[in-house]
Amino acid sequence: MRVLFVDQFSDLGGAQLVLRDVIADARRRGWYVEVLAPGAGGLFDYCAEQGIPHTRFPIGNYANGRKRIGDVLRYGFDMAAAARAVRSIVNDRRIDLVFANGPRILPAVTNVGCPVVVHLHSHLEKWYARAIFRWSVRRVGATVICVSESVAARVRGPVQVIYNGVADLGYRAPRFREAQVRVGIIGRIAPEKGHLDFIRAARILRSSGNDVRFTIHGAGLFSDPAFERRARELAAGGPVDFCGWSDDISKVLHDLDVLAVPSAASEATPRVIMEALSAGTPVVAYTSGGIPEIIQDGFTGVLTAAKTHVDLARSIEDLLADSGRMAALSWNGRREWERRFRLERFQQEICELLERRVKKCSQSEATAAVGGKGQFV
Repeated sequence: MRVLFVDQFSDLGGAQLVLRDVIADARRRGWYVEVLAPGAGGLFDYCAEQGIPHTRFPIGNYANGRKRIGDVLRYGFDMAAAARAVRSIVNDRRIDLVFANGPRILPAVTNVGCPVVVHLHSHLEKWYARAIFRWSVRRVGATVICVSESVAARVRGPVQVIYNGVADLGYRAPRFREAQVRVGIIGRIAPEKGHLDFIRAARILRSSGNDVRFTIHGAGLFSDPAFERRARELAAGGPVDFCGWSDDISKVLHDLDVLAVPSAASEATPRVIMEALSAGTPVVAYTSGGIPEIIQDGFTGVLTAAKTHVDLARSIEDLLADSGRMAALSWNGRREWERRFRLERFQQEICELLERRVKKCSQSEATAAVGGKGQFV
């Protein structure tokens, strides 16, 4: 089987890490794999290391958030150029299926002449984004994979919900150390990730006399740099360290006593929660998006009563004061990862779906060919 993977970004955010996992399993199955992405970044670095053919996608960089009229016009021109690039690769490499990793580049794959699968990692918040997505899906007859039921609920038409999976990060039980405890947030520094609430919660806990160090692990990928500057200004002089991006997520999680996930409603099922479950790091999160689908409150993690920094601080404080509860959450979370969020399960479900999609298309073409010869179909 020959698959073209198309992504709207080249840096390794959560969606691109998921794509990398799919590509790895596709190669293990002996498929021909090629990647089309905007350019230099972690995704291309991975392709170069693995010897995977990769081509620059002729589109510009678009930050998440509100779009200006210039962005809209540029997007239209970019999609026209991108569509030509996709068709050229599909025809030259005899591609069997195009896998679109995200909705933004879907209009560029609506005339490729082969099956299309789109992986939807987050909610489509803007009305125009939903309109373009639905038009594109109808035009190409794409198969839609959603990462959660909450994402699927906003997509009209049939979808397949497949929860992400992550590798085994090595279980480590809570340490209950006497030294200063650490609470961290991990991921892109962006408004939807809740960094401002995290910093405000840190200030509350420090003012209450708690000896807690708060750490921010990540970088400002795909978002306006002004947000990171605002977060740093708010954190100035407080108990918060900006630790930068780390590729060793296992070490980061094992160094934390609690992972905070104060995500906004646009979040789906943050990959970092599943990684924390694997590592045994207790999670305190908001009830945003698809998070309640992957965290059982009081059993595998803690969901705050309300989505405010005050409730975040209170939930973290209560958890840190109860070592028995932390141990139970850690162990139950690990068992939940083993049951629902193993990487191998996710890879198998995705790749088998792609195989079925290509097989179904081939059978339809064979039936049409027989019908064209005057046979009863």
